[in-house]
Amino acid sequence: MPPNDKTVAELGEFGLIDRLTAVFEANFEPEPEPESAFRLDLIVGNGDDAAAWEGPAGTTVFTCDAMVAGSHFDLSYSTPADVGWRSMVSAQSDIAAMGFRPAYSTVTLGLTGNETGSLLDEVYVGMAQACSGFGGRIVGGDVVRSATMFISVAMVGSESPVGHSSTLPMTRSGAKPGDLIAVTGPLGGSAGGLRLLMSGASPSGPAKALIDAHRRPEPSVATGVWLATNGVGCAVDISDGLAADLGRVCRASNAAAAIQLADLPVEPELKAVFPDDWPELALGGGEGYQLLFTAPAEVVEAALAMNPAITPIGEIVAGEPQVTVLDKNGSPLTTLMSGHDHFPKR
Repeated sequence: MPPNDKTVAELGEFGLIDRLTAVFEANFEPEPEPESAFRLDLIVGNGDDAAAWEGPAGTTVFTCDAMVAGSHFDLSYSTPADVGWRSMVSAQSDIAAMGFRPAYSTVTLGLTGNETGSLLDEVYVGMAQACSGFGGRIVGGDVVRSATMFISVAMVGSESPVGHSSTLPMTRSGAKPGDLIAVTGPLGGSAGGLRLLMSGASPSGPAKALIDAHRRPEPSVATGVWLATNGVGCAVDISDGLAADLGRVCRASNAAAAIQLADLPVEPELKAVFPDDWPELALGGGEGYQLLFTAPAEVVEAALAMNPAITPIGEIVAGEPQVTVLDKNGSPLTTLMSGHDHFPKR
């Protein structure tokens, strides 16, 4: 603990709020373009990556996400700044999945009272860095006593201000048979990095890239905006794993999905470190914050030209909602909808 540092109990709620507000503002770099006004009329409700409402000036989306110590982060192998970064990115990615830009956030801190001011300073440095990189800013929040530390971010997103005054939010229910399925970047890296951190592995060589992918994932905000304004109607944030989140699309769209294992974009480091487990990590690992979307082939081709990291991995097909993984010969390996679930059925 730095000299003369104070705990939350010593700072008090209002002293802590003043301190963290100052930390955020000192580390925040605002975007040059103005943020659009908030709206009113609900058009997408609960059950998607974010809610959405519309008013005279256009559409706004709203989401919230929480990270809990022991469940989503462990300060023994993640820095406070990394935890702050990831807590903000998780909400930014939900906004990106709707095709919108992060605007304003409120942050609720659940604290035991034993956290130091300097630890929470670093959490807010990470949040400010994520806002500076991908948009939005903190405008308020709350502090409560909790048996376990947690961070909850509530965020609104606005439409792209450049030439698109009536962006329709992408939803999970827009997939249609014949659509291609694509993802915006490599899969499984964050899950691989978390497994390495939990095992005490040194962040060097191939392991470093995976650990970095877990500690500092990047939301696909610019790509999400492009998709929503160029004909894509269905997308989801891959936060709970490809299979689980694609399964949610299938259920919402009342369709099935067939994906090719060989087509999954996986970094060489993941295959090098986990030669036997990389398929499990790519299909079931979350917190990489890529986007999955479905669209006709010509739209996916245009998206590829815009962002070469986008990779088609399969197709939406008619049938009961399920996800089937196919081998290189087109034979089904397994049918699944697994992934992270906070409260799995027993």
